[in-house]
Amino acid sequence: MPVLEEKVRKIRDITSEVLGKAGSENYRQKLVFDLLNAIKANDQRRFFWILLRALNAHSKDSPKAMELARLLGETFPLSESDFEKVSYSIVLGIMSSGGGKE
Repeated sequence: MPVLEEKVRKIRDITSEVLGKAGSENYRQKLVFDLLNAIKANDQRRFFWILLRALNAHSKDSPKAMELARLLGETFPLSESDFEKVSYSIVLGIMSSGGGKE
């Protein structure tokens, strides 16, 4: 069953809240780099592991982080096209809040 656009948007928005400002700019760049490599290899297990590790390291007690982990648990494993859709939305979520000068 394909992942609904609404769910993809929700995952991106929560990722932005939870990981968009996590750690330093360098940390987020490395996280995005690692996630993009997992996407390129179509390695859903590695992608999920990297993402859950980042969530655990930066937002253990956050209700939003727990919600994101729950949504991801409901979503994975995915078809190849849905994996691309969801994984790139996560990467965009991480990149959307960080990096800009405020």
